[in-house]
Amino acid sequence: MRAWQRLARVTVVAGSAIMLVAGVSTSAQAATGKFSYTRADTGFRSSTTNPPDDLCIPLEGGAGTADNLTDTPAILFRDEECNVPQDTLQPNEGGAYGGATVPHAVIFHAG
Repeated sequence: MRAWQRLARVTVVAGSAIMLVAGVSTSAQAATGKFSYTRADTGFRSSTTNPPDDLCIPLEGGAGTADNLTDTPAILFRDEECNVPQDTLQPNEGGAYGGATVPHAVIFHAG
């Protein structure tokens, strides 16, 4: 009988752990809308729709201009690893950058 009780207890604990992990992974948030930028190296326009929150997103070629048409503030960084903050674009705000100070990454952060 004790073996069945132990097996039941292990099953409940394992099931709870799986539900906890699954619940956390499905609760990821994303900014709603589009973030666009003009590449500083080529002049081509690039964009992403509904970018994930709290994830460092490299901006290929750097951003000469950036338009945050999402519902979440976008924090721009000078480096691709999101270590050196440069600017924050509020929802529906844009910015222009030049020279050696073009942003190379962005994080969307709601809070």
